[in-house]
This record gives sequence, structure tokens and C-alpha cells, in this order.
Amino acid sequence: MKLNALTLALLATSTVAQAQQQEDHEHINEYEVIVINASPLDKTALESAQPVNIISGDALKQLHAHSLGETLALEPGINNTHFANVAGSPIIRGLGGPRVKITQNGLDTGDVSRGSPDHAVTTETSTAQQIEVLRGPATLLYGSGAIGGVVNVVDDRIPAEPVYGLKGNANVSASSNNDNKEGSYDLQLGNGRWALYTDAFIRRADDYETPSFVNDEGELVDHVENTFVDAEGGTVGTSYQFDDGFFGVSYQALYQEYGIPGHEHGHEEEHGHEEGHDHAEEGHGHDDEHGHVEESGPYADLEQERIQFAGQWRSPFSGFSRLDFRAALTDYQHQEIEENFVSTQFENEQKEIRLIARHETIAGWEGAVGWQWDISDKAAFGEEAFTPNTSRRTQGLFWVVEQEFGAHHVDLGVRHERTSLSADELGKDTYDATSASAGYLYHFSDHTSVSFNVSHAERAPTGNEVFANGNHFATRTYELGLAYELHEEESGEYHIEPSDTSVETETSNNIDAGFHYENDSFHANVNLFYNRVDDFIFDDFIGLNSEQIHGDEGHDEHAGEHEGEHDEHAGEHGHEHEHGHGEGLQVVQFSQVDAELYGYELELDWQLTDQWSLHGFSDYTRAKQRDGDDLPRIPAQRVGTEVRYQAVSWDGSVGYTRYLEQDKVAQNETTTDAYGLLNARINLYPDWLANYGATLYLKGENLTNQLGFVHSSFLKDDAPVTGRRFQAGVSISF
Repeated sequence: MKLNALTLALLATSTVAQAQQQEDHEHINEYEVIVINASPLDKTALESAQPVNIISGDALKQLHAHSLGETLALEPGINNTHFANVAGSPIIRGLGGPRVKITQNGLDTGDVSRGSPDHAVTTETSTAQQIEVLRGPATLLYGSGAIGGVVNVVDDRIPAEPVYGLKGNANVSASSNNDNKEGSYDLQLGNGRWALYTDAFIRRADDYETPSFVNDEGELVDHVENTFVDAEGGTVGTSYQFDDGFFGVSYQALYQEYGIPGHEHGHEEEHGHEEGHDHAEEGHGHDDEHGHVEESGPYADLEQERIQFAGQWRSPFSGFSRLDFRAALTDYQHQEIEENFVSTQFENEQKEIRLIARHETIAGWEGAVGWQWDISDKAAFGEEAFTPNTSRRTQGLFWVVEQEFGAHHVDLGVRHERTSLSADELGKDTYDATSASAGYLYHFSDHTSVSFNVSHAERAPTGNEVFANGNHFATRTYELGLAYELHEEESGEYHIEPSDTSVETETSNNIDAGFHYENDSFHANVNLFYNRVDDFIFDDFIGLNSEQIHGDEGHDEHAGEHEGEHDEHAGEHGHEHEHGHGEGLQVVQFSQVDAELYGYELELDWQLTDQWSLHGFSDYTRAKQRDGDDLPRIPAQRVGTEVRYQAVSWDGSVGYTRYLEQDKVAQNETTTDAYGLLNARINLYPDWLANYGATLYLKGENLTNQLGFVHSSFLKDDAPVTGRRFQAGVSISF
């Protein structure tokens, strides 16, 4: 039985109303010193030689969106994959997917979002305490899946510090455009020794509206069909504080149903704009417990259960000052459903353990050693099982140290990991990856510092990159992994054969330089980066249609096994499931090339008066093969500015972000036009709600209703950015 998140949220709101002696609201302090949970050495962002962004407090509440990618989309150097509004993952400096590690309290989220942009990330930002973004290689702690960076979502589900009494947050909001309604809360209760944590959220949204545009089928539309979201979930956790540390455990359940746009499979029904916006009365299209009907198209039904453990032992034994332990057991599955029938099911069972021991000073060097063990068993059944069942086993050892030499700060680190990757009937491969980094931070004065980082990182390929071989209708592609190659026949058609070329470990050599300046009225951050990657793996649109190829016998046999299960399932429903998938899909061949990525991130803040301030940012990534061809789906250069006003009982801002034209495109990729988004917000802190730490807020997004297409999206031509949208809500802290 699904967790009733709405009931828990209402209960929490009632509890808030009874709370007394609450703290007054505190305005956002963007330069607040916050410890980076992703670092074992208790650093702050100002003490890190590596570029780090931390979003927390009111700033996080204002940026919160359904997907993690959309929540972070305006941070310098970070973009969104933008699978409409139903799924979105962060892109860091042009790198995404399996190169960006997404963690919940330092442990992998255990979903399948790294393998496809239509698969949702299973983190929830409405109940998060902070989000940490480490740009550049972070492989020393998190392994080869973090070669592009780490996004760590932090919450208090296992309280690490003593809790006294009751504290928490509650949020309720509603939006126009897609009729989004949501509520969330998080609570902590403790007596200094024992602590109890609980949270829950619920979210309902319909299809979103856009300015009128012509989709890739030549139709004039003003909304993106089949982009509803129904999501809910909750967490309960507890911890015990003993004299030399703590230990705790938590349980989380998450449920989502969301439409899969651009995935109609040749449905013959024609749906006008009016019908698409009657979802509040007629449902979203799958006749389930929410009353949806089928006409809107296929949708995903996602479930995840997750148990986490965390503990700390201070002064455990001679030579070590602290031992940290984290572990997670994750059971994930999602089904893609058409016409009340499961067409494809994805599963992932993942287990992870991390041990980090902080050692005493060695010749002036403070540091930590760590061990990581991670196993994942992924399976896919049905029509879109384009990757066979895959097992991954990873073990890694790492050591990081740091030392201060007056105004000079030096970081060093090394990691070695071994990954075994096996797939049904396709054998097993083992990859060794060694990574190392050196960072230098120099404080010229209390106001100015510079940093330099040099790193070497290696990444083992994922199962999808190696073993993919089949239709992927959500992205409208036929994916072919590195284990296969195409051979042209005399007829002009192609056939698939196993590749005789070995798959190489991806190797990145990165240089990063940063400049930071801050005084009482002015703040500046500038980062420059250059990343040279050997054997870079990317999905190349090779200009072929899936009807021009036919599979090898091994793949046909593998697909037949899945189709047998698929047909048996169909028989149970008495339904013969036939699809008209159109005239074939674009073939995507995973390839390895030598590549380079370089660019910058710029962020400025100027406090003009006690009330007025000006914020600006810009970022740019140039990504290309070293032989000259461009890499696909690289985000466009951006320039943004925001004017802010802060008073005692309210604050507000107006901002504009310009996305420049992206004309540095790969073969078989089209140019994306420039566009700009105007946003505004206002926060009110009324005296009559001061005892509850309450904020009333109103946001307006894309106020001029501009049409914008996201170059990094697989659905670029069919899923532009959301049109004009207003959101109102209340947030309470106690």
C-alpha cells in the first residue's frame, strides 16, 4: 500500500501551528560558511581548491522544482537535460549521464537515470537541507561515475548531531500553467540521545503550456502533451548518540507516475489543445487509481524503496581520529505503460558501503583513507529492453590529504578501483581505473584567493554504453553499444555484428583555475577549465534509420526472450498489443574518440546599497573531437543578470537570462536559436506569522512567454521550455 504522503503533510502542518517560541525568519546569506558533506575533511566552499556550489535555506526553496536538473539549471556551469518537465538531470560543464554522480547523503541514488534522459532522478529537493555541486573530476571519493562532477543532495534523515525538542519545515504551493500543486514537510524530534526524523511530499501537475510552435510532425501546438506528474513519497529515520559517535538507520519510499512525451507509438487518435487541458476532470491517460484515461499516451510508473545506514566512531583506534560509515540498500523499478499494458520494465537492485577513516597528522598532512564497495544488478524486460540484464561490481580505495603552508593550501589525492561488467550471454569484462589529483589554493589577502587543480581520472564504461542494442522509443533512437558494429551490404542495408575492437577505459586530464574576490560590497568568482579526454564515449547520430539495419542472431535471441515475457503479460490482459512505430528510428552508435572540453564560469554580486544589489553570471562550454568535429547536445552559452531588493519584511528580485544561439553542432544535429527568459519573485515575512518563521512567496517565470528550445534535450523540437507561469506558496520553519 502506498504511503499517504498528503496525510503526513497535513499532520505536520497541524503540529507547526502548535509550536511556540519560534525563531524569526533569517534572510538569505549567500556567503554563509557551510561545511561540504561530500568532503571527508570538513571543508567549506571558501576553503576548497575545487569549484564547489552549495545551495541551501531560502535559496534552495526558491529554486526547487520537480526534477533535480531543473532545480540546478541556473547555477553557473550547470544545465538541464530537459526531458520536457517530467525528468531532468544535471549537465556539468557539458558532461552528463554516467559522468555525473548523483548521491543522496553521499551514496548513489540507485536509480537508472544515468542511462537515459527519460528516466527520473529519485532525489527529492523539497525536503533537502542543502545541495552540493562539485564541478570537475571528483573521482577520488565517488569513483569513475563522477568524472564530470558530483551532485550530493543532503537531508537529515539520519540525524548526525544531537536533537533537542522539535524542529522542522513545512511547504505548500500552487502554480498556474500546468496546475501544479504540492506540499511537503520534514520534522526532527529528540531528547539529546535519541532522534526521530520524518518527511513526506506530494505533487500533482498536468500538461504544461508553451507559446505556439510547430512540432517535428508539422503540427501547430501550444502545449506539450503527456507531461503530467503524480509523485509522492516519505522517509522515516532514527539515530542514537553515544559518547563517541552515533549510529542510525532510515527507510524511504518513493512513487512517481509521469507521462512520456514524444512517445506516442503511432496512436491514431488526434488530441486537440482543449482535450489536453481537461486532465483535471478526465485524467492523464491511463485509467489508474487517479482516474486517468489512455488517450494521453504512455507513462512511467516508478517505485523505489531505500534503506540507509550511517554511523560515526570518534577516536576509534590509535592513529585515527574518526571513522565514518555509510551504507544503502536500494530496490528500484519502473514500468513504461501503454494502453493499460506494461510494455517495458526496468529494475535495479543496488548495494553500497563506504568507509572513511580520518587519520592523525602525518608529517603535517591531514587526511583520510576510504574504501567503497558497490554492486548493481540491472534488468529490463519488454519492448524497450535495448540493453541486456547487466551486473556491475566495483571496489575502490582512496586517500586524500591536505596541508596549510601559511597562506598556501595544498590538496593531494589518489584512488584505484576495479570494475567488473557482465551481461547475459555477452560475457564479462574487467576494468582497472586509477585517478589522482593535486589542488593548490593561495590567499593573497582576506579578500582575494586563487586556486589551481590538476587531475587525471579514468572511467570504466557503463553497461548501456557497451551492450545497448535495440529500439529506445522515448528518445526516438535505435541504440547500438560499443560491443557491436555495423557492416554495409551490397543492397545498401546494414547488419549488426559483434565488434572486434576492444572497449577502452575513458581517460580525462583536467586543468582548472579559479579566482575569488570578496569584500563587504562586492563578490566575484571566475573559473576556467580545460579537459582533455582520451577514448571519450559518446552517442553518435550516424545518419541511418533503423529500417536500414537488421540485428545479429545473438541479439535476436536475447530480444525474443523478453518478447516472450512481454507477450505472456499481454495475454493475461486479453489484449494483443500492436504498435505502429512509424518509419524507423535514428540510429545512435556509441563511439570512442579523443575529445577536449574547455570554457568558463563567472559569477558576480554587487551590494549597491543596504537594500539594493545586483547579481550576474555567465558560463560557456566548448566541446569537440580533437579531429575537429563537434560533440552533440552541448548546452549553449548563457548570460544572466538579476536585480534584488531586500527590506525588513519583504524582499524581491527581477532577473533575465539569455541563452545564446548554439551553432557548434555535431553531424546530423541542428542549430538551436537564441532565446531569453524573464523571471521575478517576491517573498513576504508578515509580522503576524513571525512566530512561525513563515514566508509567503510569489514567483513568475518566463513572464514574456518566450519560445525557447533546449539544445541539450533529446526532445528539443517537441518540448520547449515552459511558457508563462506563476507560483504562490507558503513556507514555515520552526
